[in-house]
Amino acid sequence: MNPKTIVFNILRDINKFIILNIGSFLFLFSFVLAIGGYISKEIVFVITVSAIFAIVINFAIAKIIKRKVEKIIQHSFEKVESQLYFDELTSVYNRKTGINRLKEEISRIGRNRNALSIAMLDIDNFKSINDNYGHLVGDRVLTHVALKIKNLLRINDIVTRYGGEEFLIILPETDEIKAYMALDRVRAEIAKTPLTIGKDELHVTVSIGITELDINDSYLEAIERADKALYQAKNSGKNKIEINCKYPSEIKLL
Repeated sequence: MNPKTIVFNILRDINKFIILNIGSFLFLFSFVLAIGGYISKEIVFVITVSAIFAIVINFAIAKIIKRKVEKIIQHSFEKVESQLYFDELTSVYNRKTGINRLKEEISRIGRNRNALSIAMLDIDNFKSINDNYGHLVGDRVLTHVALKIKNLLRINDIVTRYGGEEFLIILPETDEIKAYMALDRVRAEIAKTPLTIGKDELHVTVSIGITELDINDSYLEAIERADKALYQAKNSGKNKIEINCKYPSEIKLL
């Protein structure tokens, strides 16, 4: 069941509880009034005041419970939502969410004809980092790189941890040349900002492959082209960017 539906059902049950209790006391109040001619007026007054007081207290308690439950449910929903859509370590989108966002952006260029580019970014020599410094340092490197990417790109650019040390970056309304310029700033900033590991400085670099999409591309074709460009960047020395051009006749920007 959808978490929002669960929230709605719980809150609806709480409201039913409030209404039921208020109704019960109103019934008691009406009953007392109906038999008022057969018992003393003092008893009628006491019962009536007690019923009204009980209604007020019951309503106040129910409102407090409702507020607390709303907070608990909201917190739980946010936690579930975070687990569904975001990578726990790096706080960027997870692979499934990133692919869904890519599909949405491809659909959008089919409607409005805006440019769209994607990039595959890979941390160079990541296995050596894990082997030499341990996996905790490897996790720090992943978090460091993810933070740099997010901080240096636009708010509407989409960053996804695609798998292991690889990130998928989606750049809406961006052609391959503008994508190169934006991501070269990311590459340069990561390269010049070492991580401090004890008394050592760990210099991290990344390689990036870029491709521009058109309305005929599937998300798998686009990722495959970006991956090929990334492979070329790795093979040509790392800490580099390669573009898999949209049209074979275009000159690559190296």
